[in-house]
Amino acid sequence: MGWKTKLTAFVIASALSIPAGHANALTSVDKKDDGIGNTTNYLDEIPNISLDPKVENIIYPLMATPAIKKNGSELTVKVDSKGKEPAGWDISLNPTEAAQVEGKYNLPVKSVQKGSSYWKDSSSIYEVTVTIPEDVPEELFDLEVSYTGDGTRITDDEPNSVKVVKEYKKDFKFMHLTDIHVGSPRNIADPANATEAGMWDPDKSKRWSYLQKTIKQVNLLKPDFVVMTGDLMYGQMNPQEYIYEYEETYRMLKQINVPVYIVPGNHDYYAQDATLADGAKYWEQYFGPQYFSFDYGPYAHMIGYNSYDWHKFDRQGHGTVSVPTWGGQIRDQQIEWIKKDLAENKATAQEGQTSGLFSHHNPIWRDRDIWPSSDPNVQEYWKEYDAKHNPQDLSTLLKGEKLGIEYDQQWHGEGSHELIDVMKQNDVDISFHGHTHIDNITEQDGILYSTTASIELSAKPWVGYRLFEKDAAADTFNSYVFEGPDKSMPVYQDGNTSAGVVSFENAFKLPNDGSQVTQTATVTNRLNKPVTVNIPFYMKQGTYTPSAGEIIETQLYGTKQFVEVQITVPANSTKNIELTR
Repeated sequence: MGWKTKLTAFVIASALSIPAGHANALTSVDKKDDGIGNTTNYLDEIPNISLDPKVENIIYPLMATPAIKKNGSELTVKVDSKGKEPAGWDISLNPTEAAQVEGKYNLPVKSVQKGSSYWKDSSSIYEVTVTIPEDVPEELFDLEVSYTGDGTRITDDEPNSVKVVKEYKKDFKFMHLTDIHVGSPRNIADPANATEAGMWDPDKSKRWSYLQKTIKQVNLLKPDFVVMTGDLMYGQMNPQEYIYEYEETYRMLKQINVPVYIVPGNHDYYAQDATLADGAKYWEQYFGPQYFSFDYGPYAHMIGYNSYDWHKFDRQGHGTVSVPTWGGQIRDQQIEWIKKDLAENKATAQEGQTSGLFSHHNPIWRDRDIWPSSDPNVQEYWKEYDAKHNPQDLSTLLKGEKLGIEYDQQWHGEGSHELIDVMKQNDVDISFHGHTHIDNITEQDGILYSTTASIELSAKPWVGYRLFEKDAAADTFNSYVFEGPDKSMPVYQDGNTSAGVVSFENAFKLPNDGSQVTQTATVTNRLNKPVTVNIPFYMKQGTYTPSAGEIIETQLYGTKQFVEVQITVPANSTKNIELTR
């Protein structure tokens, strides 16, 4: 048998037995939440095993918490010198790995001072304020920081962490992706999806093909930013899994050429004490904070939070790869931080600003409401839970896991009601979530709760994402429902994953590597709606004219001329763009 056949045979049984999560009918009962427990674990402070930690000295901005800054504005970079006395700072922006060009833009240092971080415990954090020069092009960049620490020159870089813009757009657009699940056996639960899954294919160009195709569509749509709501990994096949899944996921996400803001899901945060593998520690070493906020100029304020906010004891398999708790919870520390952040933003926000929160689990979908009260086992579970108010009690864990397998776990623990109240008090407009692998749009108390189907191939009705476009005149969003009452935008034509044909794509006639003076791009749109895409041409130095579309940026990088052409392709049609000098 070939490697794909062997792999399929090995994992298909377990893939079919592990629930992806499904939304159930919601009913309104009492407003009592569950418990958070207060036990401790002797392995909490044990260092994590990690292949190649990415977060070293730079702790802001990061690939998962990038900065979007205008030319001429200031950026404050946070650096942990790890006990060394720093001097001789050099800060620069470099083209990303995916940009295919070379260049370097030095950022003048305005000030340096000791600082602090709410998520990084260190007494040697420095805040270095720099200016973004006017000549830096409107692109996504890697950040490079260099300084002398106790006589040694130290250099750190953070990929895809700074986006420079000429102006913030009132009619901005962003995308919501969720549940990409690198390494998930559910991607080949249907053997017909083996090619699209590319499950650990030795050829990296074919590995995780479904995700590569999604990333190409993100880059073509080129939103102002992306929010990604967890379950990046799978993390449940074996205790050592995170060592390679985190590395693979990080490698894949570097291919996205727009800012991406990422929060964890339950599959990213599982813990296995036997091997010291704790997803929470991996997350900090690869992506940084578990909760944060960011601004898109004056037009949007967004908070990303960790809705799988459980004690390590609740997140671990207790000697197995079966984890008893995978539902949502948010505890006091995060709630208080969110309250403070929203209150501070509300005090200064301009009229019409979009305020949003995003997490893996949807707080309006509570297990106490969803699990059928007519089931005696459900009645017994909540009675025991309320009596002990301790989810780390073994009996409670086992009962919750059994019912979770039967009914799934949505928001399983504490904090949902308080979180929703805080959102209402601070005029939050929109809330984004994943976890269920299905599409759902619910409006409640003036807040739009948007749940999006997964990028993992188990999604229903199809693999999809959402594109939100702000209507500046009406101060509302459109385009987030592709079809019907709630369907997302399909990655594959008609949602057919096994055929491997995507909804829209671009192909170049010649190598797009800066060696051409003429080039043809063919954009095919198989959707039943028009799509507007941005085509990146890399040409020899010169001035170019497209046969269709509009040039929105041109920039010389060494001997390569970057030309970006925007074009709208009608439904079910193909457009050729010929670029000539």
